[in-house]
Order: sequence, then structure tokens, then C-alpha cells
Amino acid sequence: MSRCLLAVPLVAVSACGNQAEELSDVVLARHVHTDLYDAYPGIPSPAADRVVFADFAAGARSLTVYDVATGVGRLLTTTPAERFRVTWSPDGSRVVYVDRRAEHHGVWTLDPATGQESRIVDPGDARVDHPRLLPDGTVTALRHAGDDTAWVAYAPGLDDTTVLVESAEGWAAPVRSPDGRSVAFLQVAGGYRADLAVSEIATGETRPLAADFRFGWDSRVEWSPTGDALYLAAAGPDDSLLVGWRVPLDGSPAERLTHDDHDVLAVTPLADGRVALSVYHTRTAVGLVPVTGGEPTDATTSGSTSAFLPSWRPDGGALAFSSHGPPSEGNPGSVYTVAVDPATGLAAADPFRVPLEGFQGYAMGARFSPDGERLAFYGRSFEDGRVTVYTVPAAGGTPTAVLSFVNGEPYSAPEWSADGAALFYSRNDGFGPFQVWRVDISTGATEQVTTGVLGALQPSVSPDGRTLAVTMRNAAIEVVVLAAGSAGANPDPNQERR
Repeated sequence: MSRCLLAVPLVAVSACGNQAEELSDVVLARHVHTDLYDAYPGIPSPAADRVVFADFAAGARSLTVYDVATGVGRLLTTTPAERFRVTWSPDGSRVVYVDRRAEHHGVWTLDPATGQESRIVDPGDARVDHPRLLPDGTVTALRHAGDDTAWVAYAPGLDDTTVLVESAEGWAAPVRSPDGRSVAFLQVAGGYRADLAVSEIATGETRPLAADFRFGWDSRVEWSPTGDALYLAAAGPDDSLLVGWRVPLDGSPAERLTHDDHDVLAVTPLADGRVALSVYHTRTAVGLVPVTGGEPTDATTSGSTSAFLPSWRPDGGALAFSSHGPPSEGNPGSVYTVAVDPATGLAAADPFRVPLEGFQGYAMGARFSPDGERLAFYGRSFEDGRVTVYTVPAAGGTPTAVLSFVNGEPYSAPEWSADGAALFYSRNDGFGPFQVWRVDISTGATEQVTTGVLGALQPSVSPDGRTLAVTMRNAAIEVVVLAAGSAGANPDPNQERR
């Protein structure tokens, strides 16, 4: 898949006076993001010649590496794994990460040229997190053993460890300074809140730098190549979005690295002194498309940024859809129905959990058939994360599988055709935008319905059966190298310091 090159203009003030000059950021790579809820950053190699992205596909965190010169991205991982904390080796020859699966837990590397994965640290019964591969092959990481947490170093090729910091409770994202004398880390205060601090490895003397940062899904801290500052992406006390930060070690105020009105997921200093931001772009809208196929047309206002789950009014004269709000907490993984009094629009009984005999997995997105006798739903397997479309009698019973597909998160619900003979559903194959497909229930034959560069999710059929309403989703993560002179702009006087 080719990336889309964009230049985002920034206005920077010349150091020699008040004359303003327009500078342009450089987009290293742009990755279509398939996970609706969790956004993980793209991380450039030290030389900025490649960028790695972690994304959700087939129930596993997969890795895609883009070549910056050609713009071509390759999905390099093909086996299920829970790949997290993705970084690069110092020479840029390997991707480094943690596999969280119990049977393969440890620190792994990926060769971006061949796709070969190798485990370089097996922690045994302990858990490791936030690994960093040093130039001599040593791996530093947080090691959790029972109730004890330490920051340790694994020698190359050995599972023996050297304890660098014995008591590291509440630490996150530790990273050694370029001169090897200090460690920067986040001291978690609760939830996604943490303070930034630096500790001398030899003496244990700790110096707080900034307080009360809020983090996203993937917290990380980076040193500048010269060791005079730290970089991170986080929200300050008064921020609604995650922003980039440069925190000097000399006590100067923390400085913002802004990039429009988007979340910044990671800040990565490059070997040549530039700074790259991983910027999250997302917008969802409700679109309309004939059931015979085509590219959806946006039916919501251009200012809308979050509109999804369309639902038709019975007469077909209006649409309802959801907007904003976090994902539901504690997904029960079950299908429920509830009787409703048409006169009042209120529930007439308690919710009923539909028995799904012999089914093992998360059931979601149930829809009644046109005659009300059956339900269609997505079932996500506990074992491998694959999604299967099922039908089942509305009163419950043994589900009948209609088809399965690779990606483990359709973020949608299967939709019946007006005659009840087919189902519409959203899918992708772990790469690129979701599209709406149709499956004939009796034969299992499938065909793609929607096309276009925007994703199409959550299909809803109009009462006359002629038109589909869909959620149109445009989501991607761009890794942007800041224009010269823009790094360190806009200091935040309100950032609390100790």
C-alpha cells in the first residue's frame, strides 16, 4: 500500500527577528489504522528510513514496516502474537518488542528485510515490559516477579540478569541515557496519570522533572541524542488532546511540540537531530450507498468528527446514529434481547440473555431478521480471535456459522437484506480500510459491496431494501518530521514542575 504524502505548513518565527517564514513538516509514512478504539503509534527508525506500525488484525497485534523512500508498507508478521512496546534497535536493523502471550512471553526482534522473528529474552516465570536494546546487545526492561518490580539488564544471549534498580514499583517506560549514567522513567500516580523523573543509576538519586501527565494507550519516553532533554507524548493537566513535549534537563520549562488539533501518540528524536511525531487522524461519518454497490456519500455535516452506528427509522425517512462517547466498559460478550412497549417506547421486561449452545467466544452486534424469527451476530473466537457471522433462533439455540473472516474487530453488526436471504457485514484482511460485503446465507457466496479509500462500517439497510447506510471512517496514523525551527515551540507556563 502506498502512503499519501502530505506537507502540513507550520509558521515559525525566525531567530534573527520577527519575520515569519512558512515551513513544512515531512510525512515519513501514513498507515491506515484498523483498530477503532486503541491507537498505537508509528515509530521511525533512527535514520528515518523505515517506520513500523503495530495494528490489530486476526486477534493479534501485527507489525507493518514502511519503506520511507518508496512509500510501500509490508505486513511482516503472519503468526498470532500480542506484540507491544515496539521500538527499534540502535542501528535500525531490527524491530524490538514484547510478546505478551504466556507461552511465548519475552523480548523479540523482527528483521524488517525478511520478516524473521526471534526471541532474545526469555524471562521464565517473570514478566517483562518496556524493553530497550542497547548497542552492545544488552536488553534493559522492567521485570515483574510476583510483587517485586525491578529494572534489569539481560546480557546478550543470556537469560541471567543484572539488577540496575532494585525497587521500581510504579515505574513505566524506563530508558537509559545516552551516556549510560541515568534512567528516565514515568512514576505512575494512578490510572493514566504519571510524573516524569530521572534517576542516577549508580547512586539512586532521583530528580523529578514534570508532574501530572496523562498518557494514551502506549506510554514511552525518549532521550535526545545529546542527553540534554527528554521527549514524550502526553496531555498536561489542562489538555484534552495528547501533545508532544520536550522536557529539558536543566530545569527550563517543558516545551510543547504542537501539530494541529490531533492527538500526538509518540515523539521520536532522530539521529540527525530532527524530531518525529506520530499523529493520529480520525473521523467517522454516516454515508449512504445503493445496495448494488458504489462509494458512500457523506450524509452528515462536514463539521462532524464522530458519527457511527446508523439505524433506519421504520418509514425510511430518517437516520439515527451514535456520536462520540468511549467504548462500552466491560463487554459482556453475550447477546441480549429486551421486550419494548410500542406505546411508551420503554422496556416491558428485563433483558433476556439469549442462550448460544456450544458457542465459545464473544458474541456481539445482534440484529433481528426481517420476520423477527432469527438473530444474526458476530462471534469472536477466544482461541484465535477470528470473527464468524452466525445466525440463531431469536429464542436461542445452537448458532449456525455462515462465514468467517480474518480481522478480529469488525466494529459493527451483521445486517439482514430485506428478504432475509443475505447478510451485509464489514471486514478487512488486516490491512487497509474496512469495506461492506454481502454473503448469501444458503450458499455462502460473498461479494464486495462498497469501494473507495474511506472505510465503510456498520451497514444498515433501508426498509425498502434498496439503500445501505454505512459509517464512513477515515483513520490513519502519520509519522511527521517537524520542520526546522518548530521543535520546542510554545512553552507551556502552566505545566506543573517540582
